Amino acid sequence: MAAGFGRMSRVRRHQHHNLPAHRTRLIGREHEVEAIRQALLRSDGRLVTLTGAGGCGKTRLALRVAADLVDGFVDGVWLVELAPLADPALVPEAVATALGVREQPAKPMLDTLVTSLKSRRLLLVLDNCEHLVDGCAHLADVGLGRCASIRLLVTSRQPLGIEGEMIWRVPPLALTDVLSPSLDELVRSPAVQLFVERALAVQPAFELTGQNAPIIGKICRRLDGLPLGIELAAARLRALGLEQILERLDASIGMLMGSSRTAPDRQRTMQATLDWSHTLLRRCVQGT
Repeated sequence: MAAGFGRMSRVRRHQHHNLPAHRTRLIGREHEVEAIRQALLRSDGRLVTLTGAGGCGKTRLALRVAADLVDGFVDGVWLVELAPLADPALVPEAVATALGVREQPAKPMLDTLVTSLKSRRLLLVLDNCEHLVDGCAHLADVGLGRCASIRLLVTSRQPLGIEGEMIWRVPPLALTDVLSPSLDELVRSPAVQLFVERALAVQPAFELTGQNAPIIGKICRRLDGLPLGIELAAARLRALGLEQILERLDASIGMLMGSSRTAPDRQRTMQATLDWSHTLLRRCVQGT
C-alpha cells in the first residue's frame, strides 16, 4: 500500500493539476471569481458548492477559480468530471482515478482514498454532481471529516446538503434594465460582451454597431443572460443573420444547435440542456 501512495506522491509533485487549458476568456464574472476564491481560503470554506440553472456557467466559473488557486495548494488542484457517470457508487473511483490512487485489495475505495488524502493539502473540483448527489455528499462528508487539509469546490444544480457546505448561486450574466438601452449601455453588458466575443470566433470581421447592438441585446435578453445559450446563438452566425437568429428564438429555442463536436451531449443545444434537467427531475421523483 505504501508503495502505491509513494508513487502517487512522486507523480503529483511534478504534475500540480489536471485542469484543462482555457481556450476562451471568462466574461462578466470578475466579482464571482474573487469572492469564491476568498471563500475557499477561509477557515470555514472547506466546501463551496456552485449552484444554478443549466447553462449558467457553473463549470467555467469553477475552472477559473481553480486555476487561480493552483499555487495555493501544496498538493495541487484536481478536477473530477462526473457527468459521464450514472452510478453514485462510482464517485470514489472517479476521484481516485483523477488523483492516481490505486485500488487496494479487499479495501473499499473510499477508505483507500481517505488514507491517501489525510496528509495532503489539495483542492478537489467535483464537476456536475446533480445526478450523483448522494454519492458526492457521502464522499464529501467522509473526506472532509477525516482529511483536515483538503477543500472541495463543487458544481451542481442542487446543493449536496451536508454540514459546513457554503452555497454560491451562480446568476445569469447581467443584462441592462433599460428597455431601449444606448450603445454605451449595451457595450457594458457582460451578456452582450460574451455574444460579441464568441461571434468574432466565427466571423472575424464582426463588430458591435449602433445598428446591430439592439438586436444582440434582444437576443441576450431572450436567452435570459444564460452563457451557454448566448454562445450557441453566436455560433449560429455561421449560417444566419442576427435578425434571423432573433426571429427563430422567438419561434423556438431548439434552433440553437451547438457547434462543438467535443462538447458534452447535454451542452450541444439548449434543448439538450432542458432534457438533461428533466431527466434529473424524473430521477428525483422516481427515487432512482
